[in-house]
Amino acid sequence: MTIELLLTIIGILGLGTVIGAYFQSNFQHSKELKMDNHKFKRNRYGSILIQMLTLLDPKHLDKVSKIRPDLMNIEDLREELKKELLNAVLYANDDVIKSLSTFNKNPNYESYLNTVSSMRKDLWGKNTRISSKDLDFVTDPHASKDVNLNTLKTL
Repeated sequence: MTIELLLTIIGILGLGTVIGAYFQSNFQHSKELKMDNHKFKRNRYGSILIQMLTLLDPKHLDKVSKIRPDLMNIEDLREELKKELLNAVLYANDDVIKSLSTFNKNPNYESYLNTVSSMRKDLWGKNTRISSKDLDFVTDPHASKDVNLNTLKTL
């Protein structure tokens, strides 16, 4: 083996190590950014969902007000959800923004479920076949009583 060949091999190995380290560093940085982004979205989406549920069932407003003293009444909550929508333009996908906008225009359990479904897909890439009909016991107070009465009758 000649000196030139030996130097060439050492040079190639050295260059390969540098290139490998560069790509590994970029991969790790990209992975950390994705993890941070996912964690941020989970936190924001969780906060938004709590606000949406409170708007749908205002009896829980006092609990939210303990955590967020600036949310004193339903109007404050509506304004906060508008701000959340405008902020979501920065990080949420289009379906989340559209469904959250629909909820802000007409807050109901169906638009809530559509928003949750959009957030779920954005976070984990999972679709759902759950509809408001599957959860009607939440939206219709008589539905759960009827189910319980029917269940009792069959026992």
